[in-house]
Amino acid sequence: MCPSPFAISHLAFALCFGFALVLGEFTLLFWWLYPLERVRRGLTLSRGEYLRLRVGLVFEMLAPLLAVALVALAVVSALYHPRGRSAGDPLWMGLMGVAGVALGVIYTRRGLMLPVRSLSLAQPLQEEVQRMGRELGVQVRTLLVLDGARARMANAFALSGGRIAITDYLLASLTEREVLAVLAHEVAHLAQRRRLWRLWLLKLGAASGLLLGLAPFWRRLPAWSHLLLMGALVGCMAAPMRWLRRQHELEADAFAVSQYGADAMKSALQKVAALHGAPKESKKGIHPSLQQRLARLEQFATR
Repeated sequence: MCPSPFAISHLAFALCFGFALVLGEFTLLFWWLYPLERVRRGLTLSRGEYLRLRVGLVFEMLAPLLAVALVALAVVSALYHPRGRSAGDPLWMGLMGVAGVALGVIYTRRGLMLPVRSLSLAQPLQEEVQRMGRELGVQVRTLLVLDGARARMANAFALSGGRIAITDYLLASLTEREVLAVLAHEVAHLAQRRRLWRLWLLKLGAASGLLLGLAPFWRRLPAWSHLLLMGALVGCMAAPMRWLRRQHELEADAFAVSQYGADAMKSALQKVAALHGAPKESKKGIHPSLQQRLARLEQFATR
């Protein structure tokens, strides 16, 4: 059966709607957190700079997935569409392709969230990171030191293109072994991205199959049911990602422990929490709470 343009356009709309919804939710969350962060951590960033920094991390993760999905849907629509298509179908196909390519360009041309310092990590640290990358089968192309002092940001990131970044604000607070444990955690995140891609493609295929299977019934259903189905699709595609992100944090901690021991990772987490003024208990959010991670590290230490 040929893919229905009606179903493909609905799937594309659902993906874009979900992307916008996630960015909007995080924007509102960080808008609300900004005054608290400014008082508690002494931020000198403006609200706009703070939102760009925080929401930028969410964009960094989701943008390539949406770009690939839109281009793939445009290609499917072009290759398998019947000849008797309506006049508006090529427009939808073109819009999907252009949106996917544009999003990909924005993603690849987007600058770093924080300024890059002229500092570089010591050669032994760089060699250790490369060794860990080889162990996990992932190439670490660049190690960056970012200026996190103004934002009071003590953090490290696994970025696109095989890049790992750590802020100078965090670097100055950790011992060498703690720095290595943090970098091991981020190397594990680079390797985990392959799993995220596979899951995303699997979910995209499942959603496409569902919409194509329901294609004969689309025009018979009331308009409100279309919105209900799209909302259900967005929810079903987002929920596994939330669970997987939490699992990835624990797995990355486990890899760091296997390399440098539980004590180094535990003390690094405690120092990061102290610098951020973060609460130990948190039942919400993408990441496990600090208390959960420390308890897991205690289990590793007693083995």
